[in-house]
Amino acid sequence: MTNNLTLKGSKEKWYPASISNLESHLNSFIVPILGFSKDKTYPLVKNLAYTLQYVEFLYKVVEDLNLSDVLHKQNIKSFVIHGAAVIEAIFQYLVVSSGHGSNTEWQSINKFSSNQYKIGTDSFKNDTEIFIKLASPLPKEMTFDQLTKKVEAKKLLGSVNTLYKDISQVRKLRNRVHLQGIDSAFDTDYNNFDNAKFEVMRRVLHGVLTSSVFGKSSHAKLFGYLAHS
Repeated sequence: MTNNLTLKGSKEKWYPASISNLESHLNSFIVPILGFSKDKTYPLVKNLAYTLQYVEFLYKVVEDLNLSDVLHKQNIKSFVIHGAAVIEAIFQYLVVSSGHGSNTEWQSINKFSSNQYKIGTDSFKNDTEIFIKLASPLPKEMTFDQLTKKVEAKKLLGSVNTLYKDISQVRKLRNRVHLQGIDSAFDTDYNNFDNAKFEVMRRVLHGVLTSSVFGKSSHAKLFGYLAHS
């Protein structure tokens, strides 16, 4: 496999940040803790590093290639969706490690549905779900929406007020991965993904990846391409 990429007709070589350097940056924050054992943090860091390398590649495509309008916007979509995946994964660890994760004492063991019945002209049915109480609470998976609200409410990234507002935009755009989620005739990728959304994602990724939670890292410069000059 090649470790250098070139543009057609160009002799200049380029390659995104190495996986090892990206892992070093991520490991400055993501370490095994209660609720996140090494069996979870090791693959989490690996997957984040792989995705961040790909995000930098997508950025390079937007910046350096002359694309058709459709390809340009689809590339921005990929940049936003993969960038949002990075943010969601980091936030999941951030919320749990800061002691603000959600726990549950109950585990579902069975579900039952009754026969349908009518009252007047309306049809109804009752669903019953059986839960068992656990000996000790277990971490509860949180949605991206819940995570972003928790991070903002608790100011877990520090004093970065404008960044929190940008994160809210990213959360809404991330849902565009579902192609069938259509609200109107104009609700298309072509209309939803533009340079403004690209810039929002850049700000969010840069803000999160260089925030105080990674304070012990010496690799923040890896994300200089995301900074706005």
